[in-house]
This record gives sequence, C-alpha cells and structure tokens, in this order.
Amino acid sequence: MRTGIVMTDGVSSSMGRELPLRGAVNARDLGGLRTLDGRRVRRLRVLRSDLLTGLDAGDVAFLLTDCGLRTIVDLRAPGEIVTDGTGAVVDAVADYRNLHVYGADRVRLDLTEVALDGNMFDRYCEYLAHSSENIAAVLHLLAAPGQMPALIHCAAGKDRTGVVIALLLAVAGVRADDIIADYAATTPNIAALRARGGRAARPGADDRLPDWVFAADATTMRQFLTHLDTEYGGPGVWATRAGLDQATQQQLAENLLDDRGHRLPTPAR
Repeated sequence: MRTGIVMTDGVSSSMGRELPLRGAVNARDLGGLRTLDGRRVRRLRVLRSDLLTGLDAGDVAFLLTDCGLRTIVDLRAPGEIVTDGTGAVVDAVADYRNLHVYGADRVRLDLTEVALDGNMFDRYCEYLAHSSENIAAVLHLLAAPGQMPALIHCAAGKDRTGVVIALLLAVAGVRADDIIADYAATTPNIAALRARGGRAARPGADDRLPDWVFAADATTMRQFLTHLDTEYGGPGVWATRAGLDQATQQQLAENLLDDRGHRLPTPAR
C-alpha cells in the first residue's frame, strides 16, 4: 500500500511533505508553507518534482487518485523532452504545458563548460532576465480556475523549478524563510539526482562538473529573493511588469492558500 503524505508544522526541511514516488527522487508538496499574514499553502495544491519519466504505474495512480493531479508544467527545453521523454502521467492529466525556462545561452549547465568556482545565483538572475514571459505564463496558468492540483518539474527539480516555485510562493505572500527552506530541502536528494542523471546530459558530465552546480544552498535562494526586491521592487512589482495584474496575483494566492489566519488590509489606492 502506498503511504500518503503526513503534514507537519515544521518547514526547515521537506520531511512530512515528500511525495512517496518510487520513480522520482526530489518530489514534494508545498503544503504547509506559511505566509506573512498567518495563512498557509494548502495541501496538495502545487507539487514540485524532478524528471517524471521513471514513474511506475503505482506512482501515476498516486498522483492521479490520491493527489487529484490535473496539470503538469514542464520547464525543460524541447530538446530535453525529445531525448528524455515525458512519462506516462503526462498522457493521463487534463492539461500538460511545456514552458521552457532558460538562461542567456538557453543550455543546461551540465551540457556546457563551467568554471570551478561559482554560484547558481547568477544563473537564477539570468532566468529572470531571459524567461520572465514563460515564468509569468506558469503563474497565469495556476491563477486560472480548475488548474490545481498542479505539478511543476524540470530535470532535477532544483534550479528552473526552484526559481518558478520561489516566484509563485513570493507572489502569493509566503514568507522568505519558508521559500528558502523549501529550496534547500533538495540538498538531501542531490546524491540521488547525480546518480540518476539523464540522457540529455553529456555522458560523464556529472563527474566533471564542480559541486556548486548541484548545490541547493539556502544562501543562494536568499540572494535571489534579495535581488528580486532590490532590482525589481519585490515579487509583486516583478509580476506586474511580467504581465500579471493585481487581480491575477490575488487569484493566484486564493487558489494556493487556505482561509485561516488574518488578512492584511488592502492598501489604499
């Protein structure tokens, strides 16, 4: 029998939010993350994951039946999809969207040469600079009625997924510390991600790349959220510039969050 998700109050790790999937190694629910006004992300509204091609029939049944999955958002490049595939669950959901998130060179770091020293922060800033339209399209989709529960994924579920999830949560008003903790919760899964790899990566690429490429350090996401504030004026301003009006942002939050806690008053116009 498949074990379900047991929710906990803590957000320092993904413990209690992991999805019991045999064919994925970095999959979890966002449920339980907290907002500044006392609300929480609802259980099984948005899931995040790595590659879905290894899911077995039991995994697919769990996502469809136990989670009620309706939408999959795939952030990989079209070439990755051709090489690695999508997985059986894609054919079973009501809506599948491929919205590629990419940096300046449009290429995954494990497909190119990188310096020995570095930080994923620069890469994440490139995603904002070059993929804002596609990231905004993901948020527009999730603000529409009937799209949740939704699952967002890329190859590892760390970088492209991490940035999209961070922006989703930030626009909905989730606390920075909770966003950072959810991002860093990938760390215990990195060894399994490296061991699994993917056909789209160059043979042996993981062995040649420096550790920083695979890291999910809390400091990186903290830098990214600070950059969002200092360079864009905060997540709400970024979202507005990317094409999400205030009504869409509010609907996104309503779709994602529970009704408990106290609401902050609407700013005077």
